[in-house]
Amino acid sequence: MRKKKLIILTAIITFVIFSGCTQNNEENNSNLQTSTPDLTPTGTIASDDGKYRYGNATVEDIQIILLESFPVQINVAAKGYLPDGCTKIDQTIKNWEGNTLFVTITTKRPVDVMCTMAIVPFNEVISLDVYGLEAGDYEVNVNGVRGSFKLETDNSLPD
Repeated sequence: MRKKKLIILTAIITFVIFSGCTQNNEENNSNLQTSTPDLTPTGTIASDDGKYRYGNATVEDIQIILLESFPVQINVAAKGYLPDGCTKIDQTIKNWEGNTLFVTITTKRPVDVMCTMAIVPFNEVISLDVYGLEAGDYEVNVNGVRGSFKLETDNSLPD
């Protein structure tokens, strides 16, 4: 009698364990919706070429550094963060418009890759092309964060 109860109990436990092991078929998956969440901050994706997703880095603060030399050399130190562990700094684009230098720090991230979902801080030091500028006030805009500097004299070597 005891042996019979043990066999029945073993059969029930085995049935319960294997009842969770089923094959996936179309019918079971038809109600599931899958999507890849876009965890990149709004407005930062510039393009997607199929291999990489490109965007702009999030810059929180900039510091303008005037080096003591003549002609004056100026760097801007940008601090910010990247949205995940796969996103990297791609390039830095500089464009003068009047007395304002627009600096764009772009990023690239592989498409369809699992990444750590933790922000990654960065510090980027960017050399500004200021040789030949006349004396005056100038503004620097790095991904929307602004700073300014003043040149007391024309920034070129005398002839």
